[in-house]
Amino acid sequence: MVDNVSDLLLDGNAAVRLLHDLFVPDITLAQIRCQECDTLRGVGSLVVHAAPMGAVLNCTDCDCVLMRAVQTPHGLWFEMAGARYLKF
Repeated sequence: MVDNVSDLLLDGNAAVRLLHDLFVPDITLAQIRCQECDTLRGVGSLVVHAAPMGAVLNCTDCDCVLMRAVQTPHGLWFEMAGARYLKF
């Protein structure tokens, strides 16, 4: 039993193992659920609009933007506002 809620508060380093397990597997095998139409698909089957700078991945059913990935001189940016979840 936890006596103090502050005992549960840690910094981001405590999540390293979980984050490593999430981001190391083959992303094309992950399942993604569309926020708009609730379709569940494999990431490898999504429609991709690619450019040298990055990519936009759309739902195959409703064309909703599920993911955006961009590489800039300031870093690698990843956004998933159009997805309910990503499951490995």
